[in-house]
Amino acid sequence: MGEIDKLLKLTQKSLIPLPRIGKEILETLLLKSEGEFIELITNDPELSSLVLSMANQPKYRKDNPPVEDVKLALLILGEDLTKILVLGFISTKLCKTTFNEFNFHLFWARSLANLCFSFLFASQFEIYSSHLHVSSYLMDFGIIVLYSLFPESYLKVLRLKKLGKTLCQAEKEVFGVDHATIGGEYFETYNFPRRFVLNIQYHHQFPDLPEEIPPEVFEDIKILNFINLGVGCYFSINRERKFKEFKSVAKTDFNLNNSQVEYLIESLPEWVNPFYEFLGYKDFLLIPYSEWLKKIDKKIKKEIKKLEEQKKKEETLIEIYQDKLAKITREKEALLKEIEILKKKLEESSILDPLTGLYNEGYFLKRLKEELLRTKRYRRIVSILLIEIDKFSQIMEFFGAEEEENIIKVLAKNISRNLRRVDIIAKLSKPEQFAIILPETPLSGAMVVARKILRIIEKTFHEKYNMVFSPYIVVVSYDPLKIDPKTDPQIESILNILNKGINFLKTRAQKKILSLIIDKEVEIPES
Repeated sequence: MGEIDKLLKLTQKSLIPLPRIGKEILETLLLKSEGEFIELITNDPELSSLVLSMANQPKYRKDNPPVEDVKLALLILGEDLTKILVLGFISTKLCKTTFNEFNFHLFWARSLANLCFSFLFASQFEIYSSHLHVSSYLMDFGIIVLYSLFPESYLKVLRLKKLGKTLCQAEKEVFGVDHATIGGEYFETYNFPRRFVLNIQYHHQFPDLPEEIPPEVFEDIKILNFINLGVGCYFSINRERKFKEFKSVAKTDFNLNNSQVEYLIESLPEWVNPFYEFLGYKDFLLIPYSEWLKKIDKKIKKEIKKLEEQKKKEETLIEIYQDKLAKITREKEALLKEIEILKKKLEESSILDPLTGLYNEGYFLKRLKEELLRTKRYRRIVSILLIEIDKFSQIMEFFGAEEEENIIKVLAKNISRNLRRVDIIAKLSKPEQFAIILPETPLSGAMVVARKILRIIEKTFHEKYNMVFSPYIVVVSYDPLKIDPKTDPQIESILNILNKGINFLKTRAQKKILSLIIDKEVEIPES
């Protein structure tokens, strides 16, 4: 089973057929005589009209009267141009407009360039097989076959090619076969000459061709690869690398000198552009390679000049502003030092929460540390309260940010006026949390304060919103008489106990006050 048969089993589509006129053109050029080719053009109205239309182009008719006789038109165009025109006409029957990465017009423009290059290259040989023109033109036709059967899959091939794989590698990855094999099998179905079919099938395997390939086919494929390389000087992304490779192959494989190489490369646009214009491929008109090099050189010089001007301008600006920059840098450093000093003073002096007027969290932590050290020194008990209002975020949701700030200020006022002057109350960074230090207050006294604060908070919310917002209150008493006097109080451990206590109350959701007494050394749990 052939590779095409395997692919056809995977799709409901049929193999793209050669147009009638295309099949007749190929059969005539590959299997029949020159006289029969002329007869085909003369007898086919479509081809006659095509040849007459081309011969009446200003480039060929010049100032002479319009050409109406087909035979005269053939004489004006000549054998080579007529064959290029007629073969190129096949592309117009198969070309389609797509709206994805696959571009039929680019494919056929490249194929036409191959065809023209083949006729150019033929001038370097005494004997040049005429079927090579057709082979050069259609050697990549397998791409059209694959795309027509599996358009989405072939777009995947193009994406793999962009990632650095060769076209054949990408095709084999997607289809298990490349376009050269498919192209060969396709033309074999039309019973075209075996030599032509082998040219198509193996043109990508040069020079690693199977041993059974006849010597004349080997030479054909060598020429096809050279044609592909020459056209690549115009269609490849890396044109300069292609040209160097082309020159090297021209010298080693075909014994061409520099002038012959330049003639082949420079003449291609002159040959192919008239056909691009006539057959509808104007978007791909070629610029002679030497002109392209001049444009690239001009562009590079322009960029260099631009960079030099920019560099000069930058150097001038550096010279102008160098002293100013140094001055600004010194001023900036002095200003940063001054800002750091002011910032430090501000941090040291700023101990109040701006919203409530209570102490802020930083000052609370500072005083807690001081009270714990004082407690240890004088062997007096101290109690700490952490208060967190349950569901406080609902105030923001129901009434907005402004009302949230108002209730915090009311709560701060109501709580603080029910404490002693020596007690330290602070508004913590979380909007729903307050903390209180009760110096020289045992657990029993601290519990009295906690219950009073619980009632105050519940009453405040009920009077203001007719809603129940209860606080969670954790009371921790630190008794230095029951702890090793050599051990310093651990503020981090106490804060950890307070926060864990809040989480415990939230989990239980029944009890609102939790009391704890620290009567042994505590350590900070490992994270």
